[in-house]
Amino acid sequence: MNDISIVDDWPAPSSVPSVVVHADESSLWLRYSTADDGVAVLFFPLVESFRFGAPNDEALGGHPLYKNGLQFYSIHKVNDSSWIQDLEKQNSAHPQHDRESFLKDHVHYIFTFQDSTLECVVVEGDHWKPEITECPSDDEADRVWKEKIGA
Repeated sequence: MNDISIVDDWPAPSSVPSVVVHADESSLWLRYSTADDGVAVLFFPLVESFRFGAPNDEALGGHPLYKNGLQFYSIHKVNDSSWIQDLEKQNSAHPQHDRESFLKDHVHYIFTFQDSTLECVVVEGDHWKPEITECPSDDEADRVWKEKIGA
């Protein structure tokens, strides 16, 4: 349980990122500086749950999944996630709950930054795919960010 793999086809965080998180009831947006001096803007159209804050890089060794392969300044996918299992148990009270569908479509990601960690469980299906934009500058990231969140 909680097998971790690195998501290496998304822009890796810089060791000194500037992280911004925006969420509403169903969606999550994330902006951070990347290891190749760009700025990434990620949009998850359907988020089930997320947490943002501790641990920072100095305390990452205290994260419960550190021993499973959590790395510094990286993006991880947690396979067979215990967090998703817990969410599925909670959702089983719903009259139309379908365990197989729930477990198939939910994905647990962990982003490790210098001063914080972002974990999220999102729904990814045919109609719910993350959108990743890597921008060469802050100005371009500002434009994409405003376009995505409607600000």
